[in-house]
Amino acid sequence: ENLNNLLKKVSETGPHYIRCLKPNDEALPGVLVRKRVIEQLKYGGVLEAVRVARSGFPVRFDHAAFHERYRVISRGRLNEARRGKEDAPS
Repeated sequence: ENLNNLLKKVSETGPHYIRCLKPNDEALPGVLVRKRVIEQLKYGGVLEAVRVARSGFPVRFDHAAFHERYRVISRGRLNEARRGKEDAPS
């Protein structure tokens, strides 16, 4: 039943990836070691991504959306960097 629920949820969404977690190091069925799962979530960056998303920051932008949002601040910096290269001694 749990597998069917998971497959239904996955088919209804558009996940970018699926992260697999080991429930225990002994590969025993029906045994979940909470500390081990939390470690995997923490060191895999999942908990930090959730914290950032809950803070209201977007976790991902596609390139076009990123460019549209931040192009105003990038133009000046790109021009400054180009001028710096031209002024630098060869």
